[in-house]
Parts: sequence; structure tokens; C-alpha cells
Amino acid sequence: MPWEVCSVVMERTGFCEAVTRAGANVSACCRSFGISRKTGYKWLRRYRTDEAALMEDRSSRPHRSPGQVVSDVEARIVALKQAYPFWGPRKLRRLLHQEAVTVSTVARVLKRHGLVTPSASVAVPEVDRWERSEPNELWQMDLKAALRLPDGRKLYPVGILDDNSRFLVGLWLVPDQSDERILDCWITAVRTYGLPHQTLTDHGAQFGMDNQQSSAFRTYLTACGVRHIQGRVKHPQTQGKIERLWRTLKAEVLNTLDLAAPETWATILERWRHQYNQVRPHESLRDQPPVTRYRPSDRPFIEPDRHERIGRSDSLYRRVNDRGWMALGRYRWMIGRGYAGWTVEARPLGTGCWHIYFRHRFICEIRPEPIPSTLYRGAQKSVTHVPVHL
Repeated sequence: MPWEVCSVVMERTGFCEAVTRAGANVSACCRSFGISRKTGYKWLRRYRTDEAALMEDRSSRPHRSPGQVVSDVEARIVALKQAYPFWGPRKLRRLLHQEAVTVSTVARVLKRHGLVTPSASVAVPEVDRWERSEPNELWQMDLKAALRLPDGRKLYPVGILDDNSRFLVGLWLVPDQSDERILDCWITAVRTYGLPHQTLTDHGAQFGMDNQQSSAFRTYLTACGVRHIQGRVKHPQTQGKIERLWRTLKAEVLNTLDLAAPETWATILERWRHQYNQVRPHESLRDQPPVTRYRPSDRPFIEPDRHERIGRSDSLYRRVNDRGWMALGRYRWMIGRGYAGWTVEARPLGTGCWHIYFRHRFICEIRPEPIPSTLYRGAQKSVTHVPVHL
């Protein structure tokens, strides 16, 4: 024999007919049908008003939604997401310029239109956060891994970021990582924005000091009155702001850069730099773009004179040759290739010894032993950046 099929509508109708019978008890019928008294009385009201209303469940959606996003605002959110596909609800909400629209509302609109891309959660270690109090107090400079062109050549991204405002001072693609090329990038930046007080880098070959000898980069910054400081070895958190910039640049530009013609890459990067500085809200800046905090330096850049004699009147001045050697007396002394082409100061000590200075910065001590390459140096440890905690 076939199974008896009983629908929800039939159950509701049966309950209402049982209650309407003479002498029926509502509570007893509710217990018999396994429902609450509140549900039972709701069905009875509908049954007595309109029996056909029991046929379908009513929607719980309200008749009016005063807080619903208007269509033009919703279309604006969708358009902004399509223009900036890597931005989240918080940044997009900032561009709406409407306080009534919350971040959660923007997130719901994006989800409703299928514009939310789930990403794997990444565990970020806890680190001390710090920043300088004024723009141009500290610039962070770094290089990124090479981009390979279709013909096999390589281009290296180089960036300089202001520590206080997160303003991207410069972004370049250079064909090599030579000392001169990297220094040219820094000089281009200071010609445009003025001199910073300090520049922070890692210990790359262009910035490092081999055998305690100053690099050409550090020597040039010293001549400009800018202090070159370096982070701890194998500790990228010290340059955390520009390291975070590389991650954003890779996600938004570098991953798709090979789809464009190589001759347009520099233009694409410069356009992105303008967007990063002028448009993109930054969470650490209270959702304001970096340009709202940054201002050019009040220290103008003046090309330093490589032959200028800065020091005491009783000192001797010698030019360092291209190999880093300096002639003093009957011998040549190794000063360091970082000083090649610059004039250094030799201060006499009165005992036949000399102290060698560059722009009032001590380099080494020379003793009168007749050994051409003898060099006695003071302690010249690399300066490690000490964060300023807020």
C-alpha cells in the first residue's frame, strides 16, 4: 500500500479544522500537532481571515527598508571596486565621501555583486611599530628582485619611501644594481623633494661597507649632510614600511606587468606612484592618502664639491684615487674605494701620526711605519637604526 503523503499546508489546515470543532481545546490541539501556542494562534488568525493564506509561507522581509543603499551609491561602489580591484571596503568607503555609508555596508554590496575574492589568512608576527614625527626625517630606500624582459634583459625596481607620511618619493626601473645607478636614484629624489635628515637602507652591496670601508653611497650622503643608517642584518622588519610597499606593488602592478609592452613599464609605475600618493587611503594615516601629510624638505639639495677642503687650517688635503689610495709623504695609504674621487683631510698629531677625516668624520689613523698598506682604524661599526617608539 502506498505511503500517505502529508504536506505542511495539509497539517496546518487539519489543525485549524480541529480547533474550530465545537468544544475543541486550543492548547490540547497544539500539543497534539507538536507546535507552540503562539504558532497555533497565528495559524488560526490566518485561517479565519483568509483560508488560502495558509497555502504559502509569508516572507519575513520588511515592507520598507529605510537604511537600504540607494541604487546610485551601490553602482558607485561597484564602479570603484572595478577601478581599484585590490582595495578593500575600508579604502573604497573613503572614496565615497559619504558618512552614512559604513564599511560593513560596502562589504555587503561587494559580496552581493560577487566582487569579494577570498584570500588565505597569513600569520603576521607581532613587531614594534614606530614612525618618525615629521616628514623627511627619515627615508627608507630599498631594491627589489629583478623583472625579466622578453628579450632576457633585467630591470630592477628601486624605491624610496618617507617614513612619516608613507609618501613614495621615487620609484624607478634601472637596468643594473651598480653603485652609481642606485646613487643616481637618490640624487634624483633629493633634487625634487630636498634633503632628508637620514636615509635607512639594508646591507646590500650598494649600501654596505666591506672590511669597515665606507661605501660610495654613504660617502656621498655624508658630503650632503645626510646620515646613512642601516638596519640589522637579516631583519627586514626594520625597513618594514618599504617592505610592505613592495608587497602592495607586486599584487597591484608587478604580477600583471608582463601583459604590457616593456617600453610602457616605467609609465605604468609612475602612474601607480601617483595613485599611491594622491588617491590611495592609508590605514595608518586615518584613511588619508600620503600627500595629505607630506611636504618637501626645507633643506635644498646642493651638489657637493668633491675637492672642497673642509677641516682645520693646519691640515693637509689629499685626493683619493679611483682605487681608494691616498698619497701622503713617501707612501700610499689605502683609504677606501668609497672615497674615490673625493678630497680627504689629514690632521697631523705631532708624533708622526696622522688622523684622516672626511667632512669632519673620522676615517682612520696612519702611523709612520714604512709599510705602504698599513692602516690602523678606529671602531667603525655599522650604525643600526634605533626605532622611535610612539
